[in-house]
Amino acid sequence: MSQNLLLNEVCVIVNTTLDNVAISKVDLNAGMTIYLGNGHNIVIKDSIAKGQRFAVRDIAEGQSVVQYSCPFGISAGVAKGELVHGGNICEIEINLEADFQSDPLETIYREEFVSKTFDGYRRPDGTVGTRNYYLLVPTSQCASQTAVQIAHEALKKYQLALDFPNTDGIVAIPNTEGCGCASNVQIDRFLRVLQNFINHPNVGGVLIVDLGCEQTNYATLYSYLKNNCALPVIPTDWLTIQKEGGTRKSIEKGLGIIENRLVEVNSTSRSKCAIEHLVVGTECGASDCFSGITANPLIGNMVDKVIIGKGSAILSEVPEMVGTEHILMRRMRNYDVITEFKAIMNWYRDIAKSLDVDMSDNLVPENKVGGLVNPCIKSLGAITKGGTTAIEGVLDYGERLSKRGLHIMQGPGNDIESVTGMAASGANIVCFSTGKGTVTGNAIVPVIKVSSTTELFRKMPDDIDFDSGVLLEAHNMYSLDDLGDTHLKLVLAVASGEKTKSERNNQAQFQVWTAGKLSL
Repeated sequence: MSQNLLLNEVCVIVNTTLDNVAISKVDLNAGMTIYLGNGHNIVIKDSIAKGQRFAVRDIAEGQSVVQYSCPFGISAGVAKGELVHGGNICEIEINLEADFQSDPLETIYREEFVSKTFDGYRRPDGTVGTRNYYLLVPTSQCASQTAVQIAHEALKKYQLALDFPNTDGIVAIPNTEGCGCASNVQIDRFLRVLQNFINHPNVGGVLIVDLGCEQTNYATLYSYLKNNCALPVIPTDWLTIQKEGGTRKSIEKGLGIIENRLVEVNSTSRSKCAIEHLVVGTECGASDCFSGITANPLIGNMVDKVIIGKGSAILSEVPEMVGTEHILMRRMRNYDVITEFKAIMNWYRDIAKSLDVDMSDNLVPENKVGGLVNPCIKSLGAITKGGTTAIEGVLDYGERLSKRGLHIMQGPGNDIESVTGMAASGANIVCFSTGKGTVTGNAIVPVIKVSSTTELFRKMPDDIDFDSGVLLEAHNMYSLDDLGDTHLKLVLAVASGEKTKSERNNQAQFQVWTAGKLSL
């Protein structure tokens, strides 16, 4: 490598006017010179690994350290060309009680996106599914393995692709909930998630399996559904293991029920549906420093296009919003939304304090190795998944979205718990960015993996669906907007039935965020 380097070949500056740090795209040695143009240059003063940040101008003590046009730390004195790390910047504090209200722009729908369609499954309640699953719902940990066995034996018995081509799968959602806990918010949250999976537009038929004596048995769940006017309109059956006489008899009974129901479930076929029926869940996991430069903004660009097409999206992972609250609040529709948002942020801070847990533990060691120096810089990159439109509301974990547009859902950074919650809230497709690589999917919702680098895309070709790393190339021919169009085409193809890598690998995770558990 030449000792004299051009800026766009070796580093990225997100906003060349406002940002005072850059991210290295390659390993840099002390003494190298980077030419900025117009006679200006930077002499690298430290060894800087790929993905780490360095100052592009002197940042005096007490001044803000800025990336994405936003402060993410306070300088302890950083000279131009020096590595930016946890030892020479201090954390910033956000006063949640400050008035961040502004008037977010009205969402202007654009016909070029409103007119886009996908082939989905129309449901009697007006929602549209991107998949058509027969779902086995165990109402507790005690019934979970039996439900899994029924699903497993049913899949062995039928060749769905040949016999029932409109049925995408037979899947169970085993869990660790439903009994042995206080009968308050933990049970309520679990019942809400089950209710919204049972009534999810990606589900065409359901068999609900209970043991019989658990807190969330048939009587409890049926009453909950009835009281919430949520009794399913799709083919629905119930099976109680104790009543049937044990495991084997329950499995045989379940197989008989499925055999009778599959023809009915399969009778629903795909038809043209407007993009307004898409609800995109957004997730990031195993992030690196490039996630906030490529994959997350790419997802955000696609989300904006879905929303201006009258669709919806969900942004969650509340611990990964720490330090960016003021940015998000300025996008919120009204004071009611701001108040609800403050409440969920304060809930996290309060429970962390009571448990003597540091919210910064969301920043795992591999994040730091990947160049994320503090929680705020991770958050600044993470929230770009939500695009730029107005935030219309705040949802509780697993609460069903009831109006179009972008919403924030109360939820953890834990990938599987977060995606489960967004699916319960109505997401019928999920876009998931990753920098280090991750393999997880979801039981009923297709998950599209987006790599932050081409290196990762090539390393894990059987798990990654889309490469946003081309945005890092020095002579990249794509703008973010162009690549966002390409990504939207993939989203619509997957919504129409194209299988994601996680689906092909049978990654069908389901895990409820237990109420009272501080998941970061």
